[in-house]
Amino acid sequence: MYKVLIADDEVLDLEGMRMFIPWTELGLEVVAAVNNGFDAYEVLKDGTVDILVTDVHMPSMSGLELARKVQETEGCGDLRVIFVSGYQDFHYVKQALSLRAYSYVLKPMDDSELVEALVKVTKELDAESRKLEEERKWREEAAKRTPHRLIQTAVPSETKKHTKLIQEMIVYMKEHLGCSLTLKEVADRFAFSPNYLGSMFKEEMGSGFSEFVIAMRMEKAGELLKDPKVKIYEVADQVGYRYMPYFSRQFKETFGMTPIEFRRHH
Repeated sequence: MYKVLIADDEVLDLEGMRMFIPWTELGLEVVAAVNNGFDAYEVLKDGTVDILVTDVHMPSMSGLELARKVQETEGCGDLRVIFVSGYQDFHYVKQALSLRAYSYVLKPMDDSELVEALVKVTKELDAESRKLEEERKWREEAAKRTPHRLIQTAVPSETKKHTKLIQEMIVYMKEHLGCSLTLKEVADRFAFSPNYLGSMFKEEMGSGFSEFVIAMRMEKAGELLKDPKVKIYEVADQVGYRYMPYFSRQFKETFGMTPIEFRRHH
């Protein structure tokens, strides 16, 4: 069942939506019903809610502000928003449309209008789920192959002359994945010139230094993401990424899915 959050500062409207809309029959589950935007945001920010039904006009944080804030939150980009409001002012409708509102239902609300909007969004989610299911197997296979394949096959051969040095380098790199890990820094640590050490590393390992560091970071990120207690920004920080969009982009290039999608599949 898809998860729904409803937010409305008017208690009667909130209870009316919760009690009189046939959520279960629509394949929906109301995970929370709150009366302000701040509580709604706390529920939404973990990315597990599929549909938000919110009043436009709420004190402190309006439904429009809530939707805008959620759009900027990592992992909440696929949330569908249905605005409910007694304000027939075009200004509100225009803002709602700019926030990619799925639907806009006016109060006093006819239950059938909200049900119709929910049916449409549920059908759209169903269609996406079928498509995602087809992609899931491919993504899982990609996750198994990359970056583990690079790291597992790039093991220094015991017959090569710099094996011990390269092994020591890899240990050092693993211990410093959360830091700025550059070839110059590692070369300084082992008293070699960056060019010489880079050539030696590639000859021994069959992959470039930077490529190998990224693979190690992504492998570590994949391990950390399997623990739901570790937040995604904490994972990024622990593997050396201070800028979340860059981490997410690199992760998707490696695994074929975003960090939040990876966590849901594992």
